[in-house]
Amino acid sequence: MIVVIGVVFALHTALVTIWIQPPNPFRDAVGPKNVYSYINNDVFPFEQSWSVFAPTPRRGGENVKVRAYYGTPGESGTRVTEWFDITADEDKRIKFLVNPSRFHSATRRLGGNVNSTVSQFNEKQRLLVGGNLITSPRSKLAKLLKQANTKGLVGLANINQYIDNDDMLTRYGTMYANARWGHGVTAVEFQVGHRSVPNYTKRNTESFLDVPFTYYRIGIRKAMPGNSDAQAAFDGYVHKAPKTTKSSKSSKDGE
Repeated sequence: MIVVIGVVFALHTALVTIWIQPPNPFRDAVGPKNVYSYINNDVFPFEQSWSVFAPTPRRGGENVKVRAYYGTPGESGTRVTEWFDITADEDKRIKFLVNPSRFHSATRRLGGNVNSTVSQFNEKQRLLVGGNLITSPRSKLAKLLKQANTKGLVGLANINQYIDNDDMLTRYGTMYANARWGHGVTAVEFQVGHRSVPNYTKRNTESFLDVPFTYYRIGIRKAMPGNSDAQAAFDGYVHKAPKTTKSSKSSKDGE
């Protein structure tokens, strides 16, 4: 009996070892499909999800797009830049960096914070967030969101957190826009996206990078410039927009 158990254990160990290794002659000899069928059998699958070791792993990705206004939004003659995907640009810049700076993750943190709050809003509150805030104080938006709150104290806490995130995103976006398209930005607008990691059972058929983003619109916000030192840091880091890039005239977006 002991011998049988030992043989079974040895075979199991060998198959698991072959499974976790890159393609090799041993796997080819056994047959990749045979190994897969054994490891992922329907009765007692041996492969484990990362959630076994990290109960609350990140299950998605964030994305932030920005565009800037020069002039008064809604008025003729106001210049509006193209949309620029900050997060996609950051992904390109850190692709081969072993230890990227925390600056590279700023948009992901901001995007994640915004998504975590907006996803808890009801439809009316999301429409308010997508509205423009050009001349009114941010406290007006907070008041309207609270009037539309349907989740009691939890909803109020979520609103307060969102207002802080809205403020930080606007400050960050203003300095980024000034650095990319030139100083003098009067307003900024955002699209904040999220996509979820495919279910573990679909890991071999669906790629995370193929999952489309779902976006929330963060309406036009009055620019919030930073101090000279902060802006200088952005100016030295952000890639300038190509000279050939053409901007559109402002559409009549009222507040």
